[in-house]
Amino acid sequence: MYIIGKLIRFGFFLWLIIRVAQNVQRISGYHLNQLVIFFLVFNLFDMLGQILFRGIYWFRADVVSGRFDLVLLKPINVLFQVLTRHTDFLDLPLFAIVLFVLLKQDIYLTPLDWLLFFIVGAASLLIITAVHIFVVSIGVLTTEIDHTIMIYRDLSNMARMPVDIYAKPIRLFLTFVFPVAIVMTFPAKALMGILTFPWISFSLAVAFLLFFFSLRLWRCSLMQYSSASS
Repeated sequence: MYIIGKLIRFGFFLWLIIRVAQNVQRISGYHLNQLVIFFLVFNLFDMLGQILFRGIYWFRADVVSGRFDLVLLKPINVLFQVLTRHTDFLDLPLFAIVLFVLLKQDIYLTPLDWLLFFIVGAASLLIITAVHIFVVSIGVLTTEIDHTIMIYRDLSNMARMPVDIYAKPIRLFLTFVFPVAIVMTFPAKALMGILTFPWISFSLAVAFLLFFFSLRLWRCSLMQYSSASS
């Protein structure tokens, strides 16, 4: 039932995009096929984050109950254990469908387009990883996880459509403050060959900086952790 619900939700939103695009020739300069690609790429990276890093939804209970103390004693990287201890296999059927539909889209891709897509996609995955590291770091410091990750999920949902549809202040916020545009919109633009090299360089720089600072915050949070017994 959970998988069916995900498929129905995906289908209804795709139907909404198609219905809107049928009545409006272009939305922010994008036609129907491009809007569908933006939506598919959004789902691709959104589900990647959930499949790979589902473990953070159980992390608060570990910190509060003291099970995190046992995790720290295991001879495996602590951050790796925290992020990947659970995998959401129920997302795999929809992930396969999204990937199949995306590959079936009528777009001509050169080897350079594929290369740029994978580069920007790697940057997006690095940012997603950094965001989840930030969340678990805050969880160690404050025992608050659920609300923080839901803020990320809600903001990322704004990128179901290209962020170009929003007013300039919102676009700037989603690009330079909370880089949802880099995670969800830039890979789709790279796939369509409309992302310029300066923006590709910018996405890589943001990804490495966020990942570096997220690791620093994680180390600082571990230094502040005093175990559940204290």
